[in-house]
Amino acid sequence: MTESPAHPALWPAPLATGAVDATVSVPGSKSVTNRALVLAALAAEPGWLRRPLRSRDTLLMAEALRAMGVGIEEGVGPDGSGEAWRVIPAGLHGPATVDVGNAGTVMRFLPPVAALAGGPIRFDGDPRSYERPLGGVIDALRALGARIDDDG
Repeated sequence: MTESPAHPALWPAPLATGAVDATVSVPGSKSVTNRALVLAALAAEPGWLRRPLRSRDTLLMAEALRAMGVGIEEGVGPDGSGEAWRVIPAGLHGPATVDVGNAGTVMRFLPPVAALAGGPIRFDGDPRSYERPLGGVIDALRALGARIDDDG
């Protein structure tokens, strides 16, 4: 019997003696969950996000969309397996305050969504969020006719 090398990269590749039948659960993604929340919020009908990643950034995104009028119900999916969020689109509206924390996806994806809302939407975040470069997003929205007061 030979001893396995100490470093996993040096281990021999596993070999199957027959067909492999397996189910692998891939963990959720913060980026995909946030993008899916925005798309579902802008959809024409309610939809489900199955196995969303629950993180500070995704919870900030969900709460921001709720503040603008979108319904998001957290629970078990329609098939009874695993966590799922039901997203119920609604007319986006203010007044609302959005806490972006320090989530780049929230601070870049939601200003364009807020430009679709009736009424004022105020964005705030962690002190570090004020150091993030958002000039391109702000300039693009202004060029499209959005009224933005960014306090300079």
